[in-house]
Order: sequence, then structure tokens, then C-alpha cells
Amino acid sequence: MIKNRKNRYGIRQQVLLIALIPLVVMTLILAGYFVSTRIADNKSALIERGETMSRLLAQASEFGLISEMTHQLSALSQGPIQEADVADVIFINRDKRVLYRSSHFKLTPDLKPQPSRQTDDAVWLFTTPVTTQGIIVGDSPETGSAQVERQLLGWIVVAMSTAPMHNRENQIITNSLLILLGGLIGTFIIAARFAETLTKPIISLTGVVKRLEEGHLDARVEIQSYAELGSLEKGVNLLAEQVQSSNQILESQVEKATERLRKTLYHLKNQNIALQKARQRADQANMAKDQFLARMSHELRTPLTSILGFTNMLRQTDLSFEQQEHCRIINQTSTMLLSLIDDILDFAKLQSDAIKLERIQFNPEQVIFEALEMQSQSAAAKGLELAYQVDETAYTDVLGDPTRLRQIATNLISNAIKFTDKGQILVTLKTLNESHDQKQLQLCVKDTGIGISEEQQTLLFNAFAQADSSITRRFGGSGLGLVIVQKLVQLMRGSIELSSTLQAGTQICCSITVKTDHKLLQTSGVTPQKVELIIFDRHTESLESLSNMARPLVSQLSACATIQDLEKTLSGVQGHSAGLIFGLSANSDIANQQKLKISKIFASFKGYILLLTPALAGNTDEFSHLTDNPQLTINSKPLHRETLKKWLCQTPVNNPQLKTEHSTSRPLTDRVILIAEDNDFNRLLLRKIIESAGGTVFEARDGEQAIKRINEIKPDIVIMDVHMPRMDGIRATRAAREHFPDLPIIALTADVISSEEHALRQAGVTRIEYKPINDTRLIKLLGMLCGKENPKYNEVTPQPDTPVTNTNLSKYKISKEDLHQELTTQIEGLQQAFKQSNLKSIRDHSHQLIGLAGLFELPELENCSIELNDAAKNGNNRKVWQILSRLQRLIAHQQYLD
Repeated sequence: MIKNRKNRYGIRQQVLLIALIPLVVMTLILAGYFVSTRIADNKSALIERGETMSRLLAQASEFGLISEMTHQLSALSQGPIQEADVADVIFINRDKRVLYRSSHFKLTPDLKPQPSRQTDDAVWLFTTPVTTQGIIVGDSPETGSAQVERQLLGWIVVAMSTAPMHNRENQIITNSLLILLGGLIGTFIIAARFAETLTKPIISLTGVVKRLEEGHLDARVEIQSYAELGSLEKGVNLLAEQVQSSNQILESQVEKATERLRKTLYHLKNQNIALQKARQRADQANMAKDQFLARMSHELRTPLTSILGFTNMLRQTDLSFEQQEHCRIINQTSTMLLSLIDDILDFAKLQSDAIKLERIQFNPEQVIFEALEMQSQSAAAKGLELAYQVDETAYTDVLGDPTRLRQIATNLISNAIKFTDKGQILVTLKTLNESHDQKQLQLCVKDTGIGISEEQQTLLFNAFAQADSSITRRFGGSGLGLVIVQKLVQLMRGSIELSSTLQAGTQICCSITVKTDHKLLQTSGVTPQKVELIIFDRHTESLESLSNMARPLVSQLSACATIQDLEKTLSGVQGHSAGLIFGLSANSDIANQQKLKISKIFASFKGYILLLTPALAGNTDEFSHLTDNPQLTINSKPLHRETLKKWLCQTPVNNPQLKTEHSTSRPLTDRVILIAEDNDFNRLLLRKIIESAGGTVFEARDGEQAIKRINEIKPDIVIMDVHMPRMDGIRATRAAREHFPDLPIIALTADVISSEEHALRQAGVTRIEYKPINDTRLIKLLGMLCGKENPKYNEVTPQPDTPVTNTNLSKYKISKEDLHQELTTQIEGLQQAFKQSNLKSIRDHSHQLIGLAGLFELPELENCSIELNDAAKNGNNRKVWQILSRLQRLIAHQQYLD
């Protein structure tokens, strides 16, 4: 507001105001003083004339008043009455009687013995008394000094009119105003001329500066002033010239820079085009690399799996010690090579950002336990104790990617086992913090291995790097394990920390972020059983883990770390409601000492017993003399929480559901299982495996038939082959999920391509099992799925492709002659289809051969069948005939059995 008021007038107006205001004020003051003085003088003159005239008439009218001669009084008044401002002359005697007056108007004079003045609006009255003058006799000395007594003769009243005075006043005011107006006009003209002379150069300067601001740098000021203004005009012109010159130089430089920039942009455009083409080539190369890796993974894994299978078969035959050692080395190197291939595939996927995290429901404890279970045999082979501890807050289901969490745990645990020669591996899972919609979990793996120096720790998270070259020579490996773990942890919005001391052990902790939802199925509260439980384990971490797991499930718990403590505790136990968990040491020397006392301890104990062995497979034969005890259950370390709950809920009579495959129990008793498999031999093998475990089997040859059988029999579990005619396993699973969302479905496949895994997850399979079929793992998986209460089978957890012991075909009374007969039947069907040019039938039979070759690990037969299937797809009849002839020779001479 103040700023606008200051800028309201221009310089010309301001100069005019400065010049005019003082002059106008002074002129008004002088004019007012002049007018007021003239008016006062005019009034004083009127009063003076009235008093003088009245006094003179009083001296002259003495005789007339004495004689009362009106004509004489009239003669006296003729002179004054001629004056314009004399309105009347009145003669009054001493009796206050008017003797004569010149005019007639209402009059009430104030008659006093002394002169007086009386006023009204129009007439002023000047009254003077008339007295006798007396006669002074100068010759008489007596009378010369005597006081003459004067007598009042009357009064003379002169009436003066104020109209002439007012006229003169008006004339004075009018003349003064005219003079004032003329002065003001003259002053304004002089001030305007002065302002014009002063402000014109300044306005011209302002206009030039404004034009310069607008970019008209050629604007100049016309030199029309002297002194300071002239110097200012010259300075502005000089400044404008310098600015114009600088601008021209700058424009020239900008033009040059623009030209250079234009050339640079053109060059960058060409480079961008080249980079885009290079990126397209790189993308194509990456795509080709992914396809190559997917294909090579299948091509490499097939012969490696065959090598492992045949090696295990050789080791079961009568071989010399040297031959057994050769087989062991072959098995070990093949396993290492298979692990390297898996690491390279995962690393390639991570580098190309091909891995996308799933968001499905899963239980973190279950995932960690599965990773431990897969590594338990490796730990037991080295005599290592394997224990895990889970926070109470980590029991509930969450939303995330269980496959990647399992992969992280598997890598860390396998590394810990690899670099630990003695001692233990401790795996812990706990909750760091939790909000209303997410939870941060921490997975730690601690070992007592060789440790890592501080200098070598910086190399661990570099691709294809290990602590030093001796590590690679001694332990092998690709050096990608921790790199893969780090990238997966980063994808899961977490971090990884490593702490290690040389020759003392290493601890790696990973934090991951998962989503939580109150709608998820939560672990219900468990009512403690009225059971007195005794736990023995020499290993401190295992004992603590078992105790923490069992404490909320039982009424009384006793933990024993030595045999002496155990015997003392058992001596005070009475009744059959007590339970004993006996953890066998992983150290072979200590375990042998414990085995000497097991029979005596178990025979004296009247309750029910759970024997935990370091590794279940191949180790329970030595406990065969104890299996007659109906109160004994054998399980491998580590012990799963759900297994512990079921064992505690049983009666002292043996519970068949907790028996392993080495006990006399049948874990699939009263379970109905549907097998959807187009390959007859695969279907036969699966039937025998499941029936040996007590299950009831129904069969389907394709996806459509599988959907029909599911609706009819409503099975407990479905084993679904992925590649089937008419309707494949993916479409069949998707159709089954529409009406049976909670039905457990196990997918069987020989491929490891990520796109197929993703399709299976989207379809809703519960688990993925890779061929060749392993009966031990399959029965254990079926038993676990059958034993779940209120399951939510939305979780897809593909089993890692770790080498396992092949299924013993003789155990299920399937001989090589039976295989040869099946292959002969398939080759006859191929010959008939070729004669009829039925390419679809050729593809179906070749697919059957691929399944058989994969099941029985016949790489040459599998490769030949794959080539036949590809040739049939391409419609290359000549190649089909060539491959078919080779297949006939291969099967006729039984070269696949060599």
C-alpha cells in the first residue's frame, strides 16, 4: 500500500508539486493579508468620516438648535447629505425632539451627553451632543480665567449607510482574487516550463532504459542537457554500447556452442541408435543364453543323473574296495558338478532379473525345516550335529516367496556343512520387528568350521570368488552361493551380515521382509498333554531346541545332557504316560558308546520312546532289534514340531503315522491317492510305491480322465504328471482347483525350466517333484500332506534338484525284463504309427519313451526319444525314419542295459 502511494506520481508531477505548493501557499497568505487589511482600512475610514462629520455639524448647528430654525438646520445638512454613504442627518433638541432630518426611516438613536456610535446591519449612527460654546472676553481679567459652564443644546445624529462600504469590500475581494488567480496561472506556467526542462531528459533516460530492458540494445539517449544530466545521458549511452557489444559477443559464443551442441546431439543420437541396436542384440543374446541354459540344464542334468544312478547301482553290487572308492569319487564329483550347474543357472537368472518374487501363503518354520531336512544326510555323513531354534512369533503363516527363502536357507546350511569338519550347525529363525501388515524375519546359520579371516571376508560376496584358491581346491564349489543369497535377500528387502573368526567358526544372518495378514490361518493354541517328557541329547543346542519345542506341549519336562543324568531321571519315573526322546549323537565314536546302553535304557523304560538318529536313510538297520518294541518310534534329526505334536498325542501303543519307512508302519493307510500319468510304467511304479505304504490307488491316463476321477472318488492327494495327451497337467490342475481349492496336488516333471515352474505355480499345484522318482522322498511327502490339519494348499514349494538315492526297482518287483517288454511294446506302436503317417501317435509314443528313460535313467534312450519327438513335431518324416531305426536297434540289442 505505501509502495504504491510513493509511486503514484511521476517525476514531472512531483517537480510541479514541489514548485507550486510553496508558491500557492505564500500567495494565499499574502492575498488573505492584503484583503483583510484593505477591508479593515475601509471600515476605519467609514468610522472616521462619520465621527468627523458628526463633530463638525455639532459645532455648526449651535445657533440653529438654539433658535430652532429648521431652514438653517436644513442648510447645514445639505452638504453632508450629498455624500453617497450619508444616509441621514438628524437634529434633535435637548428635549429629544427631532427638529429636522434629511430622510425618513425608523430610528431609535442612543442619546447620551457624550459622543456615541450605534450600529445595525445597514446603517451606522454617529451621535454627537451639541453644547454651548460661550463667549470669551479677553479684555476682562476676571472673566479671562473663569471656567465657562456649557449647556446641552441637543444632538446631531449622522446616519452612515454601510452599502458603499460593502461594495468597496466586494470590489477589494474581487480584485484580490483576480490578482491571485493571475499569479497562480503565471506560477503554474513558470513551474510547468521549469518541470519540462528538468524532467524531459530524465523521462528520455527512463524510456531508453526501459527499451534496453526489453532487449532493444540499439536504443540511445539524445544529448540535450548539461552538467550532471548531460553526464548521466553520456554514461547511459556508453553503458548501452558496452552491453550491446557484450551481447553480440555472447550471441556469437552461444551460436558457436549451439553448433557444437547440435553436432554433439547428432553424435549422441547416432550413439543411442547404435546402443539401442547393441541392447537389442544383447537382449537377444540374453534370451538365447536363457534358452541355452534351460536346454543345457536338461541336457547336462540328464547324463549326470544317469551317472549318479548307475554309480549307486554299482555300489550295491559286489565290488572290490578300489572299485567302491572309484564309485564314491564318481558320485561325489557328479554331485559337485550338478550343484555347480544349479548355481550357475540361479546366478544367470538373478543377473538378468528373471527371478520375480511370489506372494503366497507359507509357514517360515516349515520352509526352514525342509531345508534342514534336505541337508541332514550331508551333516550326518560328516558327524555334525544339526539343530534349529525358532522364535514363537515365527510359527504363524505369512505372505512371501517360500521357494527363495528355502534357497537362501539351503545355500547357507550347505556352506556351513561344507566348511565344518566337526562340531555343530545351529540354525535360528526369529522375528526382528513386526507391524500391522509386515514382519521382518532373521535367519542365522552358525557353524564351528574353519572360519574366515577379515581380509578374506571382503571377497565372499563377489561372483565366482572364494576366500582363497586353497578353498576351491579343498572344498570345490562355484563361489556363487553367497552371491545368490545376497541378491535374493536384497530382492526380499533385507540385508545380510557375516561375522567370522579364523579356525573358530562363522555366523551369517539374513533379514527378510514378509507380509502379514490377520486373515491368514494362524497357529492355534495347543493344550498341553498330561505327559511327563524326558529329553536326552548330548548336544547343548539340540537339547535346548527340543526343550523349547516341547515345553508348551507337555505338563512336565526334564532335560538331560548326560547318560548319568538320564538314568537318574528315569529311575524316578513311574507309569506308562511318560515319554522319552533320545537324541543319538552325530559323532560316531560317541554314538557307538550310546548304542551300547540304548537297549538297557529302552528295556527299563515303561513309557513310549522317540529315538532321534542323525540321518535316517541307511542307519536304522542297526536298530532292527528294537523295532519289536511297540512303544518305539524312530525319526531322523532334526525333529519337526508337527511330528513332535503327533507323537505326544499318541497312546503308549505305537502310532503307525509316526513310523518311518524303515519301521513296520504304513504311513498311507486309509488314504486314497489318484495317479494321473500317461506312461504305463511310471503309473505302475507309482502304484507299487504307494500301495507298499498302505495307500489306495486310482489311475488316470490323461488330464480329462483325471478331472473325471477327482469328481468321482474325491481323493486325498493327486499325483499329476505335467505332460499328458488331450489335457496336460497344468490345465487339469487349474480345472481341479475350481471345485477343490484345498486338494493337495503333486506335480511330476522332468523339466527345470522356470517358465514351466511359474505356470505350475499359477495353476495352483501344492508341490513339484522332479523325475526320476525317489520312493523315500515321495512317501515322506505324501505322509506329510496327509497328516496336515486344515491345510491351505496354496503354497508351491518345488523341491530342489539335489541328487538322491534311486528307487530300488527290485523292491517293487519290477525287473529289467519288464522294462524291456514295455519298451518293445512302445517301439511296435511307433512302427505302426509310422506306417500310417500318424505324427500325433508318434509324438505320444515318443513321449512315453522319454518318461521311461527318465524314470530308469537311460540317457541314450532318452536323447534318442527326444530327437524323435522333435522330428515328429517338425514333420520331418525322413529324420523320423532314421531315428526310429536307431531306436529299434537300441531296444532290440538291449544296449540301454549295458
